[in-house]
Amino acid sequence: MPEATRDLLHRQQRAAKVLGQLLGRAVNEKLPAISWAIAGSPSRPALAGNCDADDAADRRRDFEAWRDALAAGVLPEEVDAEGRTRLRASVTDTYEDITIELVAHL
Repeated sequence: MPEATRDLLHRQQRAAKVLGQLLGRAVNEKLPAISWAIAGSPSRPALAGNCDADDAADRRRDFEAWRDALAAGVLPEEVDAEGRTRLRASVTDTYEDITIELVAHL
């Protein structure tokens, strides 16, 4: 197995471990349920949380709840071609050495 593949798999294992911890926090801290993805590419954040509630106001509220819980730094808002605002925040889990990104499309 190439070393790059092995490194990526170890990164995914660390992201899965952090995700388990975050889901435990969600229960204990009554954080909203959001979708999570573990990246298959080293160019993407290892773990991404997508605030995907049906209502834009709920997506914003969920984003802010998770951003506050993780003490994530806010990244610049983006507007897509359809005029939707994309909220983003990012934080690094220094213990597991992975980046966690939160996203909400409003």
